[in-house]
Amino acid sequence: MSNRKKKTFLFKRSSVKTFLFFLGFTSLLWLFIQFSKNYTKEVEVGIRYTNLPEGKIFNETSDQTLRMTLNGNGFRLINHNWQKPILEFNAEDAVSKNEDHFLFFVDKESSILQSKLDFKGRVLAIQKDTLTLKLDINLEKKVPVAILQDIQYANGYGSDKGLVITPDSVMVSGPSVMIDTLQQVQTIPLSLEGLNVDYASELEIDTQVLPTNIKVSPVQLKAEVLVSKFTEGSQRIPIVLNNVPEGVNIKIFPKETSIVYRVGLDKYNEITERDFRVVADYAKASEESVFLTLELTDIPESIHDVRLQEKQVQFVVLKQESN
Repeated sequence: MSNRKKKTFLFKRSSVKTFLFFLGFTSLLWLFIQFSKNYTKEVEVGIRYTNLPEGKIFNETSDQTLRMTLNGNGFRLINHNWQKPILEFNAEDAVSKNEDHFLFFVDKESSILQSKLDFKGRVLAIQKDTLTLKLDINLEKKVPVAILQDIQYANGYGSDKGLVITPDSVMVSGPSVMIDTLQQVQTIPLSLEGLNVDYASELEIDTQVLPTNIKVSPVQLKAEVLVSKFTEGSQRIPIVLNNVPEGVNIKIFPKETSIVYRVGLDKYNEITERDFRVVADYAKASEESVFLTLELTDIPESIHDVRLQEKQVQFVVLKQESN
């Protein structure tokens, strides 16, 4: 490159740098001038209450925000554009209080208010000059846990007890009006498919369906499923005839019925006909029918998918004695 071309290139490069310097300088100067001007702005301030009385909890209907109009230069207002200011009020400083209501006076001329806001300008207006804190009685009780489950076992497998959680109940605490009517909490849904081995994991309480001011402890539970090989079993059970009036002779056909069920191999030999009871209730007989419906009233806990081979039996009144 010739000396003349080099000088031209250096001159242009120097001109660009000079232009960028003055552009940046004037931009900063313009920003400084703009931020030095006074502005009026409406902001929303968050309210936080501290030192609540023991045994009381915050009621969501309390005043939690306050709108106010601020006046000051841009430098003083910029922080309130980037983050929501928070005003703290100590429950012990309430101007009026009773068992569940606390009142706080907000003076827009007060230096304490400006100090809490960390604002050096002027507070021109506030939405209201009195804030209300409402409290509820904090109630605690134990409630059972309902398990939301969909467990599908592999063919030939099952479980005597199914899904077992530990603990099976939890402590809940919150506003008494809510806790009084809360009868149970539920787990998040658990879905298992083709299960053929023991299962153990953590299962959480579904807190998303509860109000935010209700606390649960513990939130995580231990979940277990003990899986074993299952087989089909059956028994012939005599039918018990109930509620036959005095002086009436009833005969039923057949006199016994078959019960089919699934049971773990380790419990198969423990099941006998004495573990079952099948009842035909004559008091439920229909005048238009000659059949009685069978009811299975007793079954052992270790069997599953129990079904009666016959749903009803025929009956005949053989003799009815008169007084």
